[in-house]
Amino acid sequence: MNELKPSIAGAAPFRVGVLAFSDGRPRVHQTLEAAIATHSDALLQALRQDPLLEAPGIVPIAASAKAAREGAQRVRRDGAEAVVFNVPVFAFPNFSLIAARILDQPVLLSSPKNPGLPGLGGIMAAHGAMRQIGLKSRKLWGDPNAEPALAAQLSAFCRASGVIERMKGSVYGLIGGRSIGMNTGAVCAAQWMKQFGVDVEHIDQLEIKRRAGLCDEAEVQRGYEWLTSRAGRVATDGKAAPQHVKEQIRYYLAARSLVEEFGLDFVGVKCHYDLSEFHHTACMIAMLLNDPYDWNGPKPPVMMACEADGDGALTMQILRLISGHPSLLFDVRSYDFENGLFVCCNCGAMPSWYAARSDNPDENLARVFLEPVIAKYAGGGAHASFVCRAGEITLARLSRVEGQYRMFLARGEFVEFPREKMAETCASWPHGFVRLNVTPEAFIEVFNTNHAHVVPGDHRLALRMYCDFMGIPVDELAEG
Repeated sequence: MNELKPSIAGAAPFRVGVLAFSDGRPRVHQTLEAAIATHSDALLQALRQDPLLEAPGIVPIAASAKAAREGAQRVRRDGAEAVVFNVPVFAFPNFSLIAARILDQPVLLSSPKNPGLPGLGGIMAAHGAMRQIGLKSRKLWGDPNAEPALAAQLSAFCRASGVIERMKGSVYGLIGGRSIGMNTGAVCAAQWMKQFGVDVEHIDQLEIKRRAGLCDEAEVQRGYEWLTSRAGRVATDGKAAPQHVKEQIRYYLAARSLVEEFGLDFVGVKCHYDLSEFHHTACMIAMLLNDPYDWNGPKPPVMMACEADGDGALTMQILRLISGHPSLLFDVRSYDFENGLFVCCNCGAMPSWYAARSDNPDENLARVFLEPVIAKYAGGGAHASFVCRAGEITLARLSRVEGQYRMFLARGEFVEFPREKMAETCASWPHGFVRLNVTPEAFIEVFNTNHAHVVPGDHRLALRMYCDFMGIPVDELAEG
């Protein structure tokens, strides 16, 4: 799983429901009750080791069809986003099936490795019954407190299932529209609602400009002073003059107000070339909305994809929820053959959290340089330039092939270089130097767009489960 603790002010933990099942004969159930309760306690202990999971308790053991139905209904009322079935004995399989059908979400069937009890047969029989009618389930055989690999599977399952449930009813704010002709970022609202349960709220970029003019100037000044007093270097002339950077801060405040008013869970902003050519770039939105803090203190990061890249924003939101960390968007710009690295950069800003991977904004911003917007864009403002801190990452991207979603997935690492190396592409832009241990030719062959996204740590197991449950094929290259 992930070696870093989740970022400050992250999303609420996923609620996990635990249901236990038994033999349907009362006299037999009485002899099994203690063993079932023991494994329930073990599951709760293991679940509570993951800071992204919340396991409030268990419902009474189901030793009848009625109890199975009532237990499932209670778990639904409790708002469980992931469900674990405790089957340490040969519980009647139809009890698990009834509960799973009511819940209508993936189920993890768990049994300890106890040769004195037929739990393995119990989870196999329940799994088979669910497969017969197309319900999704996984099996966990053993004690996750004693076997780290099982603990990882338990966490991965609950996170994957939790993401599926939490995405249902969420809202994506599409601010603007298709940017510079990139069809890979334009999405179908009907497909998103059908497949992911996500609504698309279309908002004109004019709202950014209109709301920017309504901002509290004292708030703008606080933001500017907070940012410029902490950044490692601050350009103050030309396009990066204070009045231009303050306008970018107004854009951020405008975007934040849209998130609050419309109840947006993640967003995309067009920027090119309406804002970037005729007004100011959206770089401060891209940095501060994705960050887990601003000048008012810790806050939940809201994933924002540049260039209104909808599938990019969707990927970022999945990565954020599954990892507990903010994600980012950058272009796969080039390949450094001498060092064996993919050179990736964003055309203006990424969350400053990646500069040092610290929950202390001072540590991150000290590595960020505010540079004037490059001449390619006629608009004003500053870019936020830095090199992503070294460390393990998961790189992912949803794309569509003939209308069907696929997920590219890889484990890699950021490699740090002196800032001067950024001049090989664009010194004013933030960079991530990515080692994937795959050839550039193999990557180019299967990667279906220009934008990629990462989170720290190795979250491939949870993402594979998520894609399996969602019916999304995974393109994963062998390392080497």
